[in-house]
Amino acid sequence: MRGDRSPGGALPDLTDLDLLALSRESSHPVLAAVATGLLPRVRGGGPAVAFYEDGPYQL
Repeated sequence: MRGDRSPGGALPDLTDLDLLALSRESSHPVLAAVATGLLPRVRGGGPAVAFYEDGPYQL
């Protein structure tokens, strides 16, 4: 994951990241927990959306 890491730089393309392997094999507990939390969202197959708790819309 090399590239421009300065402010405003392009983000890396992580579409092929294996979240299942990352959740099982990561030595970092927080990274493993985040990957585990993302798995159901990825498997859902729905469109990606952004949600902000402090947004004007309430669920």
